[in-house]
Amino acid sequence: MKYFAYGSNCNQAIMEKKGVAFTSAEPAVLGGFRLRFNKMALRDALPSGIGFANINEDPAGEVEGILYEIVDDHLGRLDESERYPDHYGRIEVTVSSKNQSVTCITYQAQPDKLADGLRPSRNYLNHILAAKDFLSWQYFDALDKSQTFTDDCACCQKLGEVVFIKEDDQLHMLCQPCREARLIWGDTRGRRLTVAETRAMMTQLVEGGPGFSSVSELVQEAIATKVIDP
Repeated sequence: MKYFAYGSNCNQAIMEKKGVAFTSAEPAVLGGFRLRFNKMALRDALPSGIGFANINEDPAGEVEGILYEIVDDHLGRLDESERYPDHYGRIEVTVSSKNQSVTCITYQAQPDKLADGLRPSRNYLNHILAAKDFLSWQYFDALDKSQTFTDDCACCQKLGEVVFIKEDDQLHMLCQPCREARLIWGDTRGRRLTVAETRAMMTQLVEGGPGFSSVSELVQEAIATKVIDP
């Protein structure tokens, strides 16, 4: 069965995690539609301003993605992961792949699940960008520059683009520098900082301090001054 993915399923690791097997994956373009992030998340753990991918009819639009050949018996798994039919409807479309027109299925958000002013999280957007080898550079570049969801970082409290970190079954929003600090600490000390430890480091070394030229310098200072018990 042919399936056109334009959202997070462009990340083949996500398809595998959902247990949806496929035998091929090819670049494809859907004409007459435009990618929007106007599908409400409607999940308790996520802020209301988060938007998921959707396709809106637009005669001048084009949506790039991946054309999968999925195992027929796994359609039910795909339906469940897309929250069909309550959140997304399954529709038949024609895409262009390898200079051929191919009829396939895809998903389109239900009208009552749409809202204006939503933005994708950086985590979600990165799943689509994982298909870089399947996308034109123009499409990839425009997508990478999309406005993403912003909020206060759980560690440094600064407003900006955040990524979601799951810790102890809870989601935390971290800015990129705080996330990077956790990763660098892990590479240096053999374990990642907890969210609480990252918050303590930022509070003691950054707030009201002279600042640091890089996150690496910040982490090295935290290690040298034993701000966090290694």
